[in-house]
Amino acid sequence: MRSLNGTILDATAIIDFRWLNEWEWLQQHYSPLFIAQEVLDSDRLEVLTREAARRYLAPLTLDTEEMFASFVEFGRKAPLLSIADRSTIAIARHRLLLCASDDGLVVETCKIYDIAYTRTLRLLSQMVATQHKTVAQVITMADGLIKERGKHIAPVILADWRKSLQ
Repeated sequence: MRSLNGTILDATAIIDFRWLNEWEWLQQHYSPLFIAQEVLDSDRLEVLTREAARRYLAPLTLDTEEMFASFVEFGRKAPLLSIADRSTIAIARHRLLLCASDDGLVVETCKIYDIAYTRTLRLLSQMVATQHKTVAQVITMADGLIKERGKHIAPVILADWRKSLQ
């Protein structure tokens, strides 16, 4: 496996971690933590989410021709990706960062371009593996994301994840 230089979070991951308030664990196990400047500038982030992002994540921009070329390519190949998502993926690709996202189109693009990615349930599993949380605690956290935050996780994926924790 290639060496990674940190983790970049998209809006879905930032919203989840703001809601979970597990920034310290994430910093301890996945740092350095980054955000695409385009996500930070987005008017779609709530004020508290933007404040958390500014506090815990270092902003990165598209700063090379290669990054910009990937940004343009992602727009052609996956036109439904937002500008913020295309920036996040381009930065992850060229800086060799783990891309944290629960956006299906972001994950599919990462798969196509062989960009390392992780999802929220995998991060919750890692909390168990690192003995930060118990199985019961992460199940409660996932249930809270679904019931209280309104996050959608397909029932079959949730059931498989719960089985994998045992």
